[in-house]
Amino acid sequence: MIKDFLLGDNPFIGVSHLAQEKAREEAKVSTVKNKIKVLKAALNSGATGYTFSTHDSNLELLAAIKKEENLHIEDLNYYILVPYAQSYIRQANKAGAPALIQKIIAEIAKHPSRLIHALKGAILVDPKIFASLFVEMNLSPYMKILPPKKVKAVLLHEVLTELIVSFDLIDLLKHIDHHVHNRLNLSFGIETRNIGQVYNWLRKNNYFPEYIMTPLNPLGYQTAPSKTQAEKAVKEAGNRSKIIAINILASGAVSLEDALKYMQNMKNSLYAVAVGTSKPWRAKENFAKITNALRRC
Repeated sequence: MIKDFLLGDNPFIGVSHLAQEKAREEAKVSTVKNKIKVLKAALNSGATGYTFSTHDSNLELLAAIKKEENLHIEDLNYYILVPYAQSYIRQANKAGAPALIQKIIAEIAKHPSRLIHALKGAILVDPKIFASLFVEMNLSPYMKILPPKKVKAVLLHEVLTELIVSFDLIDLLKHIDHHVHNRLNLSFGIETRNIGQVYNWLRKNNYFPEYIMTPLNPLGYQTAPSKTQAEKAVKEAGNRSKIIAINILASGAVSLEDALKYMQNMKNSLYAVAVGTSKPWRAKENFAKITNALRRC
């Protein structure tokens, strides 16, 4: 049963998987003032939360929401995708990977509570400790703004998820999960566009994170290794993890009506659905239709 209806941040940060020109145009109109209007419209039409990556513009938006009189930061549930991978890719391309690693270690060591753990990681040559501190470092500025009880999940970005699965680093994933749960007191999950193979890997290791975020749409767009296998994995994984469906409109290639017909067949396996827009009127229309269709028994 679907519990959360989420506004996604892709249009806010200029991400479109099909049309970069469209993404740039959306980003131009996505001022903080306009983003707040979109969030208000979505909330008033049934949305219950916001899912976003640790992009700098989201930090600015959340700080503005905290000061907003007509939209309270406690009104929303938050699902945080960490890290914003593109930022690190750009930094590595500009300065090189060694310089980026040195910068990350320096950032981790700035905070006294993380420094002791970082030194322990260095002494033991333990990458699990550094990976966990890296996640914590990226979350830290957001947790200074958000009410902890409203942060429903911390989700590991697909780039790291796929690397962990590819190299069979189950102990690393479990360590990050443990760190997020026990040190940060937050729920943990993963994002993937390869749900079929990732689910088989999770099942092999008898480990299932509390949340799994994955694309799900009638075209099978971004649902690897195939639409059929992805659907099967979602239905099975939905018995063990809370599934968050994203890209339900296949980056605009599918109408909302067709997407909702498709989601009706999958909703018993889902915990949340997310859809993004940079237009208040569309947020109002979309969430009214989504919540009406998917809340019905």
